[in-house]
Amino acid sequence: MAGLRGIVTRTEKDTYTHTRQDTTFTVEYQNAPGERGVVYPSNRTITSQRALEQYDSTAERFYPNFIRFAVFESAGLLATGPSDQAVGGGIFGVYVDPSEAFSDNIRPKSAVFTGFLSRFATIEFPLYWFDELPTWTIGTSVGELFQFEATNARAVVGTFPIYLRKRYFLRDQIPYVTLTGAVGLGFSPSQYLNLAASLDVGSLGGLNVRALTGIVLGRSLEQETIVQPYVGIGVSVLDFHNHPRELRRQWKDHEHSSWSIGLARIEPFLLLSGGDTAATSPSIGLQLQLAPTTVAFPVGDHRICAGVDLFNFVFAYRQQSGNRNSPVGFGYGVLPLHAGYWIPIGNGAAAIEPFVMYSYFPHTMWQVAARLHLDAIEWLPLGITLGYISSDGFRVTGGTIADVVGRNILAFNVAYLGISMGIGGELFRPADLRYYRTASP
Repeated sequence: MAGLRGIVTRTEKDTYTHTRQDTTFTVEYQNAPGERGVVYPSNRTITSQRALEQYDSTAERFYPNFIRFAVFESAGLLATGPSDQAVGGGIFGVYVDPSEAFSDNIRPKSAVFTGFLSRFATIEFPLYWFDELPTWTIGTSVGELFQFEATNARAVVGTFPIYLRKRYFLRDQIPYVTLTGAVGLGFSPSQYLNLAASLDVGSLGGLNVRALTGIVLGRSLEQETIVQPYVGIGVSVLDFHNHPRELRRQWKDHEHSSWSIGLARIEPFLLLSGGDTAATSPSIGLQLQLAPTTVAFPVGDHRICAGVDLFNFVFAYRQQSGNRNSPVGFGYGVLPLHAGYWIPIGNGAAAIEPFVMYSYFPHTMWQVAARLHLDAIEWLPLGITLGYISSDGFRVTGGTIADVVGRNILAFNVAYLGISMGIGGELFRPADLRYYRTASP
């Protein structure tokens, strides 16, 4: 995390030299010899001593150094190929058939959204052109993928493509609304030019939605010539935007919209009920949330909250431990929704959150729980959860889930007690939220 902090933070230092000067006067009287009553000349001695002390001090200020930093972005693309050759990723490009999820073995199918676009680890820095206006940016991503149809013949992949973007702010208050034009060049493994425009709304706790259009010209992974226009609807998580004025505001004064964010949350749990009745030892399950975000609602006292995860996986139990072919209580959700009530304790370093979570794809799964959040370690918040999970179960015929978990996936209803640890997470206190600030710094 220290390396990432160095990339996204600009540090300014002021060094001061302090000088302290002091003069001490010492007055000494000596008694005159002889008889009392006789007047003698004064024998007073005055001594002065000057002291000079100098020392240095350094004041550091930390500012954001980026216009945009995003962990993951995805979009479903319309009419990028024959309707019967679609990937089938749905409106945001992430609703993939569970038998094909997290796999490169995708079967053609009929769908409205025929393709998808994904980007990973995007960063944009201000580019001070044209009267020093930092609405121009230059940036890159660790990787981006244009999957126009189910085969890789027309897939375009870029690692560290270079993008030049220009933003027009239609709304300059959070959540921002921007119209963005972009020119991108990819060099490897595909060579391509991407001309694009998007209407972006966000971010709230790193959550953004956008409508986008563009055209890709170049060569695909299999070196086919590509001239492909596209239109789509996208979503991104842990995607943070700064208005140019926020680059001049220190990190400690930035306004936040969320009670909590994080890269992941890992939660081993003890089944209190609903596990394998034949088990001779306590059943241990696991819940994994990717990009969990809890956003404060701007109503009332702002404790009503809602959010979304990128993915949520729940491994409840396996009927025969160690036998991968035995039935397993497993569930996962794509962009599951949750709502709750955030109760800060003290200054907000701890909080209680009763919540409900609902997963609607690829199957129905819901849970009701209460979690104690603890801001114990920087970037690694802890939690204790008591809850109940119900899953309808689903079938897979192959793919990564079948290989890792198994094909015989059961419905389950379990009560659990879990201990969680966030990775790259942060809990915000009431004083950090923009709703509690009467004026911007």
